[in-house]
Amino acid sequence: MSDADKARGRVILGMSGGTDSSVTAMMLKDKGYEVIGVSLWFYTNEHSYDENDAYPDFIRDAQKLAERLGLEHHVIDARKAFRDSIIQFFLDEYLAGRTPSPCIQCNPNLKWKLLLKKADELNCKHIATGHYINIEKENDLFYIRKGKDPAKDQSYFLWNLKQDILSRTLTPLGKYTKAKVREIAKSYGFEEVAHKKESMGVCFMDRKDYRDFLQEMIPDLNEKIGKGKVFNIQGEEIGTHDGYPYYTVGQKRGIELKEKSGLMVSKIDPKNNRLILEKKADLNKLQLRISGYYFHNIEDIQQEKITTVVRGLGLNPEGYSKISILNDSELLVDLEHPAWAMAPGQPVAFYIDDKLIGGGFAEYND
Repeated sequence: MSDADKARGRVILGMSGGTDSSVTAMMLKDKGYEVIGVSLWFYTNEHSYDENDAYPDFIRDAQKLAERLGLEHHVIDARKAFRDSIIQFFLDEYLAGRTPSPCIQCNPNLKWKLLLKKADELNCKHIATGHYINIEKENDLFYIRKGKDPAKDQSYFLWNLKQDILSRTLTPLGKYTKAKVREIAKSYGFEEVAHKKESMGVCFMDRKDYRDFLQEMIPDLNEKIGKGKVFNIQGEEIGTHDGYPYYTVGQKRGIELKEKSGLMVSKIDPKNNRLILEKKADLNKLQLRISGYYFHNIEDIQQEKITTVVRGLGLNPEGYSKISILNDSELLVDLEHPAWAMAPGQPVAFYIDDKLIGGGFAEYND
């Protein structure tokens, strides 16, 4: 959207102190916006915390940048809300034998919700982020489109952002590659910003394996769950495992089998603490059941050239998809080519070309 298409005004910018949000601040300021930085404090490594805790490095970095740019800056301490909702969701999903993506839960239910609330408090028309996506209006609806840099495209994690959010969100980095954004940072004289390291993985796990994180957050997990049995698809007991929360569909490490077989997890039975194993090829599925779906316009599912995108251990199926509504909360997706190792709880996004039309969560399709 061109500069002339937007009335200049106050904009809330989510600032992490990293390259992307920092360059976004510079670009918006240059375009005439009054930028107000907001840093969301979601997580601490400590299990107990209070309002007097020192800010982490990323917030101090954001504060320094805001001062250099002459921006008003606020910090929202949302650690309790994040712990009670997002981290608890993550734990609950694994205890239910599912494979969660906490970002899918956080984006609409906490991150953007807090930014919009602060925008309303400070009389800001827009909010802005450093995401590598584009938001465009089409037939009175706002859609996310993939960003220019395929290696940085973040649209997959945003399929459940609603119209009230998209209609107010600015994402100027969507038209650039990461390399170009680093160049822009240098051109503004912010060499140190250009060379900031990328944050990787789930933000609250601090690069830990999720199994270690589960044990840290639930110290008696092993005593509660204990070792379990492993079965093949014929119902024969073939080995043992360390406890179902430590596994996902498509996994084969960490399983003690009576005989080597090359089998891998195809289903998790949390009620009985059991794993069901099948051959790798048998984890290919041409039909997916999807729950908790959302589309900006449900009529989009009638289009012919819809592609399906999944992340994690599951592999993106090639070709196009046909989507059918089963009921108010479930879809059936028929694929042109199979998806491999789809795990319950795993997010699934749907596109028409580069336009994100909606998504949902994978379920077993027994």
